[in-house]
Amino acid sequence: MQRKPWPAWIGLACHNCFKQMDVQLFKCSGCRRISYCGRGCQNSDWKKHKDMCKALSSLEQNPFAATELISLLPTEPITDVSKLAKLALQQANVYSKYLHGPIEIENRGSWVQWEPRCIVCTRTDMVIRMEAAVKGKTVHDTMHLIPCPECKLSFCCSHAHWDIAHRLHYDPCDDLRDGRSQCYMNKLAHGQSMIGACCLDSSEGHFVWIPNRIKPGWVSLEGQSWEGEFGDFRKILEMPQSTASTFVMAAISDTLTMPMTILYALCKLSGDEWTRKQMLTVHIVGASSREFFCGRVFEEILHRTPQVKTLKIVMCGPEAPNHNTLNPEICSDCIKRGRSYVLEFIPEAYHDFVRKQGSDFKHPDLCIGFNSGANYSRVCGYTWPATFKVLVEHKIPSLITAYNRQDAEADAALLRAAGAALHPGLGPVLNPWGSLKGAPSPHNVHGFLVNSGWLAGGFK
Repeated sequence: MQRKPWPAWIGLACHNCFKQMDVQLFKCSGCRRISYCGRGCQNSDWKKHKDMCKALSSLEQNPFAATELISLLPTEPITDVSKLAKLALQQANVYSKYLHGPIEIENRGSWVQWEPRCIVCTRTDMVIRMEAAVKGKTVHDTMHLIPCPECKLSFCCSHAHWDIAHRLHYDPCDDLRDGRSQCYMNKLAHGQSMIGACCLDSSEGHFVWIPNRIKPGWVSLEGQSWEGEFGDFRKILEMPQSTASTFVMAAISDTLTMPMTILYALCKLSGDEWTRKQMLTVHIVGASSREFFCGRVFEEILHRTPQVKTLKIVMCGPEAPNHNTLNPEICSDCIKRGRSYVLEFIPEAYHDFVRKQGSDFKHPDLCIGFNSGANYSRVCGYTWPATFKVLVEHKIPSLITAYNRQDAEADAALLRAAGAALHPGLGPVLNPWGSLKGAPSPHNVHGFLVNSGWLAGGFK
């Protein structure tokens, strides 16, 4: 099933064909949430949309849901991002509680996740209508959120609230690279999402591209950046310097961030001795479908370390497939040089894996957890604190990355609680090799999810 870009979930692109430019979109008259470019697309999508549409319409008429949602609304506008995030999540939980019917998981999750809301009071279009109905006011189609005139992806429920939210939305955001504003990142993320959905070949929604070249020798990543790399990437892709490449480069960085972050962590923790080893071993802890489907991208580690003969990547975690060992396809140049890439899957928690190995456990050169979300481990059912404890006890060189500042700081606290002495250059700090592609944070009104955008903590 093709993944819908998030602009389609908030009515800024056709929910069926994803068109958004040079077409007039009209909202579904039932749920008043998603849009279509014409009757043909609406009819084609109706079989998939009807359960969600009926459930949303029913939810809006539910007096108990209205009471709960209205009780959560603040009496005054809020500019504290953490308080807003908490309110938005509470609101989303109420939606989930009352959203009934045989709705596909993707529909249910996407509707709750991408619901537009006022960025200083968390009101949504539906809540605005419910609140008016409870107060005995006439509900009409003009009662809706007001979008930012520039990005059209952040909203306020009134012009007065936009006056309060102006600084929060347009000023530089210290959570993001280069001091970019929420408004700027909204526009960039919108384009990236649509490009990813409509134009790029991908693996399960992830764009995988490995530069077809082998570096003549190891060059440290310390002090370097994506901008320097993109000159080489342009040559390999034969892209003229005049060609705008923002979205393409962002897509490339979204998966290449994994091998680049591994190499950067090895630099920080182990100097450059590891670059001359015959075999380089990396364990990916808490591995998810993203790492499984993008396994080929780790060949970039071989391309940057020409003295390494064998790269072994061990993906460990409860979600790992039961495939044992694979030998992914590698480029002809690596084959000619007698090099190899081994991919191994361990379908269990890392701390269980280490303890079962006992004295046979062999230390990897690095253990890394991408976007761990360790702070939410109880909800997700993965016991990260136990894994952190094993990493510290066995003195395994490790790095944990996070989607954003909030997650990084929370994960860093858990690492310190496990006894880790964090390397000052490895967290919690922005990751210079984090993805350049962002998506709005689920349930929040501010902030972005950026793959490995932050380093939560590295230690050895």
